[in-house]
Amino acid sequence: MAHLQYFVFEDQSHWKIGCDGQVSGDFPTEQAAVSRAIERAFFNSMRGHRAEILVRDGNTGAFKVAWSYGRH
Repeated sequence: MAHLQYFVFEDQSHWKIGCDGQVSGDFPTEQAAVSRAIERAFFNSMRGHRAEILVRDGNTGAFKVAWSYGRH
């Protein structure tokens, strides 16, 4: 079972999603990007993949888990 990580981060006043070396989206808010990342992660979890969403903190630059599926 693959473990997919979706990284949500701000880039030049827009929010983006990175996964498996691919970057997508031009979302106006963090919440919009997180919601879309959750949709993608949930879709892939139905195909048997574990998934988690990590959001970059604007102050520290560290990524923190915002959502996960299939974690034990």
